[in-house]
Order: sequence, then C-alpha cells, then structure tokens
Amino acid sequence: GLVTQGERYNKVIDIWGRTGDAVAKAMIDQLSIEEVEGVEGVTHQESFNSIYMMADSGARGSQAQIRQLAGMRGLMAKPDGSIIETPITSNFREGLNVLQYFISTHGARKGLADTALKTANSGYLTRRLVDVTQDLVVVEHDCGSYEGVFMKAVVEGGEVIEPLHERILGRVTAVDIISPDSAECVVFPAGTLLNEEHVEQIETMGIDEVKVRTPLTCKTRYGLCAKCYGRDLGRGHLVSVGEAVGVIAAQSIGEPGTQLT
Repeated sequence: GLVTQGERYNKVIDIWGRTGDAVAKAMIDQLSIEEVEGVEGVTHQESFNSIYMMADSGARGSQAQIRQLAGMRGLMAKPDGSIIETPITSNFREGLNVLQYFISTHGARKGLADTALKTANSGYLTRRLVDVTQDLVVVEHDCGSYEGVFMKAVVEGGEVIEPLHERILGRVTAVDIISPDSAECVVFPAGTLLNEEHVEQIETMGIDEVKVRTPLTCKTRYGLCAKCYGRDLGRGHLVSVGEAVGVIAAQSIGEPGTQLT
C-alpha cells in the first residue's frame, strides 16, 4: 500500500485538477440557467447574468476566467513550471488569504517573464523553419503522380474534431472518386481541384474517404508541382508556378507561436 513521493504528488495534482473542473462545471451550470416565474409557473431559461452573457457570446473573457472569479482559482505553477500541490480554493469574489495571494504572485511573475522570453524563441523557430523549407518552390504545373494520401474526418473520443470537407477543400483528387451507389459512376475524375460545391456533394453522397494529392508524394525533382500543392489559400485558385510555398508554410507555423504561452 506504499506509494512513492512522485506517485503521491501526481495523484494529488490529478484530484485537485478534477475538483477544480467539477466546481467550474457546477458554477457554469448554475450561471447559465435561471428560473423565471410566469403564467405557466416556474420555467427555466438561458440566463441573462451579465458575466455569463459576456463570456458565452465571446465578447470578452472565457469560462476559465469566470471560474477564477466565482469558482475556485485552482492549481498554480511555480516559476520553474512545476505545479504547487496546494491549490487556491478561494476565488476573487470571496477574496484570497495571505498564503493564497503569495501563491498567485508566482503565476503572475511567471506570466510576465514568459512573455518577455518567448518572443525570441518564436522568432528563432520561424527562422529555422524557413531555413529548412526555403527550397520548396512550385516549379511546374503537374508532376503526373497518381500517389497521394487517404483523407478521413479526424475523430477523437466519438467527437468529430475536423470534418472531411475541411481536410479535402482546395486539394486535387489523386484517383477518380466513385459514387457509393454505383461502381461505374465517376463523380469527380482524378486531377479535379475540389472546391466548396464539390466537397459539399461528396459529404451529401456519404463518401467518408478521399484520396488526394499531397506535397509528401510529389514527384517533382527540385521543388513541388501545383497539382500536388492544391489551392493557394490566399488567392482562392490553384497555386501559381513560382510561389515560394515553403517559406509561406514556415511563416504560417511560426506566426501563431508568438501568441502561444
């Protein structure tokens, strides 16, 4: 029945984490519905609580911030990134005691230090990515490859994270797309650039897997071909020859890095 210090620490953190989530859920459930007395007696309707409306509409704030205001502040991190075992069980509405206030200052200082330091890291990441991908330029219209990857909807825990139509929009089909009802009926031939109408039709027909061209299987010797890359998302048509798609990809990955903590 003995546990190591590490196991005990992990279990404590896990329990407090779940407790914080449970308190937050109970608080949001309470905030989101209000009882209204009318002619038909007491009915429940969506709340007009101003803080709830502000977060729910997306105008300002989030559920995580309401949780700190009215639920419990929860677990805090030390400057080195490790989590402090004793959570802050109070919230800003009740007020914090001295110990809780000092634990909070850890997080506040860490936030400010991270903001100052992370900008440099993010810029350096972009620089390295560009260094790797700068040779990827669209040099021809079509490499003639029939290879590709099968795209399906991304499902996690029974929930669709990314539907099929989002994954294949702007891609070029690698093989003929056949109708599920009849094997002879070709819906879209190989080499079709899938636009919004096409992907909608594919979803309606119940096709759950499509083989599309991808830069990973492009046969162009030095660079990429337009058909394997697909749509230029900035302009809405097939990518032009001469476009430096490698640098665009590197900057697209690097740019959100400046906003992440």
